[in-house]
Amino acid sequence: MSASTHPTTGDTLPQWRVVARNDAIDSNNPMHDDATARQLGFNGGLVPGVTLYGYLTRPLIAHLGKAFLEHGRFEVRFRRPVYEGEEVTATARAATAEGSGHDASAEFELTLCNPAGEICVQGRAWVPDSPAPIIPVPSVHPMPTPKVPATPAALGADPRLGTLRECLSTEEGRVFAAGLGDDLALYRIIAHPSWLLRQANLVVDYNIAVGPWIHVASDIEHFGAVGLGEPVSIHGRVLTLYERKGNDWLDLEVVYVTSRPVMRVRHSLIYRLAGPI
Repeated sequence: MSASTHPTTGDTLPQWRVVARNDAIDSNNPMHDDATARQLGFNGGLVPGVTLYGYLTRPLIAHLGKAFLEHGRFEVRFRRPVYEGEEVTATARAATAEGSGHDASAEFELTLCNPAGEICVQGRAWVPDSPAPIIPVPSVHPMPTPKVPATPAALGADPRLGTLRECLSTEEGRVFAAGLGDDLALYRIIAHPSWLLRQANLVVDYNIAVGPWIHVASDIEHFGAVGLGEPVSIHGRVLTLYERKGNDWLDLEVVYVTSRPVMRVRHSLIYRLAGPI
């Protein structure tokens, strides 16, 4: 199916297969370390959700191109762990937009499956028919010193988190996309969506004195692409804190700004685990 072909419901875009890499071994989150993850009931260190999201986007971006990264929407949920060396398959299937509540003429259902055919990541993506409303530019806040304790009381005291400032160079962008096995020419000029979502993880790591934590889901709104070499500030704030099955959960809003807001994410995570999963 060519990128110019408008798929009908049930059509499947060309699949993408890639061998998963745990590219966060050196991160602040011990969940990507084999020993810690095994203590919590996993088979080894988890491949980061943001990396799996990057794999999942490949069929979609190959079809829709830059337009999706300028004003597309993506809801992603992480259902099962993926481990280093597993071959995963990303599939995008055109779905009906009727009754979904989304302002779009077409949508895509996406899955990332492990070698056993189990769905590890599930997503839904669409490009709205109507322009997105303009969102305000958040205020800049300094990083906390020390970091905010990972407790409901501390996180609920002030929703504002410290602002990150990043700029992905052309060479760094090439290396990042190559690490995902993603050879789309688009990423020679703009930031990969996996890199963008990774910054939401860094908001957590740089602001909160957190132990092992699990990225559960993200709802992503694009308002504009981020060019390589273009400075971007990443603003986070706490939305909701809640408990589920003894674990402490956190929803963050993360807004990305270049010369204007270009992306907004609702980032959901288990930030404090009661014990083995």
